[in-house]
Amino acid sequence: MATRDRDKETAEQRWQRTVRFSPERGGFVYRPGELIIDRTALGRLTQEVDGVSFSQTTLDGDLLLIGEVSDSLHLASVLTTEGFSAQVNHVLFAASNVVGAHPSTWPHPSTWPHPSTWPHPSTWPHAGSGGCECDRGCGSKAPRGCGPAQPATEPTPPTSSSVDLARSEPALLRPTDPTAPQVRVVVLDTGLAPNSMGGGAMPQVSAMAAGDWGPTKPGAQTDNLDLPDADNNKWLDVVAGHGTFIAGIITRLAPQAVVTVGKVLEYTGEGNDADLAWRINRLADTGCPEILALSCSCYTDNDEAPIALRQAIERVQKGGTLVVAAAGNEATCRVSWPSALSGVIAVGALGPDGPASFTNYGDWVNACAPGVDIVSRFFDGVDVHDDGNAATADFRGWARWSGTSFSAPIVAAAIAREVALYGITVAAAAERVVYDKRLFRIPGLGTVVNMH
Repeated sequence: MATRDRDKETAEQRWQRTVRFSPERGGFVYRPGELIIDRTALGRLTQEVDGVSFSQTTLDGDLLLIGEVSDSLHLASVLTTEGFSAQVNHVLFAASNVVGAHPSTWPHPSTWPHPSTWPHPSTWPHAGSGGCECDRGCGSKAPRGCGPAQPATEPTPPTSSSVDLARSEPALLRPTDPTAPQVRVVVLDTGLAPNSMGGGAMPQVSAMAAGDWGPTKPGAQTDNLDLPDADNNKWLDVVAGHGTFIAGIITRLAPQAVVTVGKVLEYTGEGNDADLAWRINRLADTGCPEILALSCSCYTDNDEAPIALRQAIERVQKGGTLVVAAAGNEATCRVSWPSALSGVIAVGALGPDGPASFTNYGDWVNACAPGVDIVSRFFDGVDVHDDGNAATADFRGWARWSGTSFSAPIVAAAIAREVALYGITVAAAAERVVYDKRLFRIPGLGTVVNMH
């Protein structure tokens, strides 16, 4: 489909074209017709498809995105069985909504309970116990394909945001010290609100320069801005403001952080391994930031690490970038990615009384931070349902939201703050904030980083 025609797609049409759900090996979401393979598998793939043409795009190094193939799941299985590195192109989702692990289980957001109704943490069997109990009885520290099998029903995309109204809280803002060193932080998410809609209220935050979206949209450009109603249906989009909210947390807690926000997620909250990895590789090409904050996550076929993201994150880590990522919101010990990648700080969520009921957990989670009713900057002059009257807008630059999406930037900010205050490296700051063995930890959730 031509880029121009794709621009006219509804969310439902895009999902029908680009999103599939597999109930196998724990359940995961992927883009049909696409594979990520090592270049050494190209000859075997050509042989397997019996001469049928396909597209190929270099992601970085020896990794290729293959497009326009039929039954990508089968092809990935054939190639991996024969020892090649190959996967479907997994789909990631923003880690803000308190929803089930597999999108087919999502209830309508209007049915989600308020966090105040959640049971006391002492009654929860998972986070805090350090154990990982899966009904498949996997029992291993890093389970593979663990968790209940999910139905293969193809759900429609989510349509309602879980963000809540909040009053302005300027008292939460920390003063900036002009003598302290700045810390460069990149957020790859939904983009940044336009200046006229609240993005300009944070002088230390900017959108990335316009550029290519990524390999799944050849020729498509993004201005890295986030509009509240991209589908023009008069309702606030499901993850609109997500990137702005995250950037606001970081600069509020670490005023010396200079935050650049990129857009890698669609307005319904989904992205994919190939595009996110491609954008991370562009960071490595142009200069690695000190911190990369990611608040999206995915589950994968047999819980193997997504190969493009693994390669890209290893590359920026070698360039000195510390990666902080949300662990996910499905109350499971199943590994989610990219947070479970080596060297990435995986962050779970706390509520006022202990672990948040929705937080993922396990020995792969390194830290936890507040994740319930977090307050941050948001759109200004925007309604939940647009009545065309800016004077009566619901949101006035602030909002309240829950999820590990917002715990991760708190940890990123705590690390950035140490760098700015003491002039140390991000590695030394991470040691102080997360890895020091003398810090208080919750089994299954890691070190407590208690800031707001």
